[in-house]
Amino acid sequence: MPELIEQMYCSQQIVIPPKFPYILKRYCKAAIKTQPYDLLRWSFEYFSALSQNRMPPVKLRLEYPIYSTEGGLTRGCLKVLANQLAGMPDLPLPVVRKAWRGFCLDPNELKRIFCLCEVYMREETVPFLRFIAVAGGLLTKTLTHTMILLCETLTKEPDGGSAAIPITDFLTMYEYLARVDASKDIKYFNGFREGETPVQESIPEEEEVQQEVECEEEKLSDDYWQDTRHLQKLTLTGDYVSHAPRLSEKLNLPVIGKLERSPSVERATRIERESYLRERKGRAVPSEEVEQKLRELSSARVGSQEVTPGGMVAGRQMSTTSGEFIVANIEKEVMDHVNEQIAVLPDPDLKKKKAKPEEVEMIKDLLEKFLDDNMDVIAPELEEVEEEEQAIPDVTIVYAVPGIGPPVDKELIRDFEEYALEVSKVQADVLMPRNIRHFLCPPLEM
Repeated sequence: MPELIEQMYCSQQIVIPPKFPYILKRYCKAAIKTQPYDLLRWSFEYFSALSQNRMPPVKLRLEYPIYSTEGGLTRGCLKVLANQLAGMPDLPLPVVRKAWRGFCLDPNELKRIFCLCEVYMREETVPFLRFIAVAGGLLTKTLTHTMILLCETLTKEPDGGSAAIPITDFLTMYEYLARVDASKDIKYFNGFREGETPVQESIPEEEEVQQEVECEEEKLSDDYWQDTRHLQKLTLTGDYVSHAPRLSEKLNLPVIGKLERSPSVERATRIERESYLRERKGRAVPSEEVEQKLRELSSARVGSQEVTPGGMVAGRQMSTTSGEFIVANIEKEVMDHVNEQIAVLPDPDLKKKKAKPEEVEMIKDLLEKFLDDNMDVIAPELEEVEEEEQAIPDVTIVYAVPGIGPPVDKELIRDFEEYALEVSKVQADVLMPRNIRHFLCPPLEM
């Protein structure tokens, strides 16, 4: 078997990089410390981060016992996420999703965090401190413990230190969490809380026009009416004088509001023509014949006739809710037309005799042809406006978060802020967990 012998490798043919054992050793240590849920996905993210010279998704140490949360988030993951995303005040959502995916965490849990941060399907970025604060609330049972955890997560000091963070960062996170209501399960529709209506953005052109009008009124009312001691009240009749609210106030008159000036003759003609064209747009072109027939039909009696054995032919029984309801009122015209056709039949006394089946069919055909030829006049077709299909909303259920809880009273927030600012003055503008645990510290929540 010479072919197999030629393909065999020897130790001299296999080249192993000298740093490969070191890389493999670091990878094994990282996997043991992180304990990823999906080892294959985590390995891809790990080596991708190394190739891009980024901080890999590796915990600082093995967490034991392992914290169990619904989304898989732990204190170690939160610490590493804070280090990976630090440096940007506003984080792009794709960057946050990529870092979240690196730890094989639940994407639905990230969606709930974005909803609580009020950015899901509304903004393209999320504030760094807001994201870390809401994520930290998922790991604790009270708001007080959440703020202590945030101090330990964002501190630059080594483990075992005071875990101090800047007072501005602390108060920013606390004020946001204090006003969020996460005491119960709630639904979010397209990123908006249930019962909350989206803010409609106004048209920029209308805003510019409104600003120009307000500027003109301010110039007229402020520049020329500074001194109102010698002004005299006048009784105005008609609407030929423009009034402004500020002028009415200075004249001690009721505020009339904004009155449009009387348009000139040319402008009035143009406005009238545009209004007429707008009203007539989309309507059928009227004709005297159509209007005359519609007037006759409107005065006719609503009803229908049936075909009798003696030759009486009925009009169509149409639904009064459909576009052909006028057909029920054309009895007179239809019967006149039928009588004209009967007069040319071989037997003029058809009405007095029993009609033959073929004669009845011929009359029915004539009636159908008459209706088809004159249907455009009897019942003009109207363009059907298709209703826009409403998109199915994206519903996200955000479960209660004990680490955030209900909104905090404003008085409690104010008392704690005063205490924190007073303490930070003698601590180089930083706050520590021991300040929160101090017996003089006001409560952070009810």
